[in-house]
Amino acid sequence: MKVANHCGCKRTFLVFLLTSAFMAFCQSPSHATVFWDDEMESGNSGYSLASGAMSFDTSTKFSGNGSLRLDYPSQCYPDKILQGFQCGGYVDRTFPATSNLYRRFYLKMDNNFTVGDTETKIMATYPGGNTSFTTWWEFRFGSHEFSAVVSRTADGGSVPYGRGAIPFGQWVCIETHEQLNTPGQANGVYELWVNGTQVLSARNVMFLVSGDNNKMSINRLYRQVGLGSLWFDRIAVGDSRIGCAGSPPPSNSPPPATPTGLIVQ
Repeated sequence: MKVANHCGCKRTFLVFLLTSAFMAFCQSPSHATVFWDDEMESGNSGYSLASGAMSFDTSTKFSGNGSLRLDYPSQCYPDKILQGFQCGGYVDRTFPATSNLYRRFYLKMDNNFTVGDTETKIMATYPGGNTSFTTWWEFRFGSHEFSAVVSRTADGGSVPYGRGAIPFGQWVCIETHEQLNTPGQANGVYELWVNGTQVLSARNVMFLVSGDNNKMSINRLYRQVGLGSLWFDRIAVGDSRIGCAGSPPPSNSPPPATPTGLIVQ
């Protein structure tokens, strides 16, 4: 009479469990993605520059071999309406549609840069194929304070949020965060960091009106109103906080979502 070898079965089952767990870990989707991180150098950027408004500058840079320069001549000041939009210039870059968007970029203004007496737009976010809402990051009202603004097509709403002062003549790390609201509920998020210090945290933002389920998918870089020159470097966009110079963000950053629904294939 033979006795069944239960030890062999147990070893086989244990190997199966360990293998399954390893496969689940390896195949689980990433919950944090940096869509791009550009050095803003000629031939090394996803942006196609607006002719006459933007150029690559190898003499001024935060890192790498150069930066992106925006020049604002006299026709760009003081007001875009009075100037007949002669100073226009923007470029778009798309990313996977998301409800949660972070930017990180380095900005430098020349010592005599003058902000327009309406605003100087810097960055904007759009939903692809639909302008139901726009989120703006800009200098406002003749100051050098950075501001967040949301505008909605459906009801004509346009609401500015808190500001953070940006110094002249030096590279500054700016981080932005937009998290879309539940449609019709004022629970969206605007956050802003300057050199790693949080200067804006608004958690009552209304991006989406009821019935609007759009997501963000376009990053727009503007040159419209102002006088002088600006430089950009290391423009990065992702769905989790990126941190200055690509370093891990401070510990007060929102953690990524906990993975759920793992499937072993």
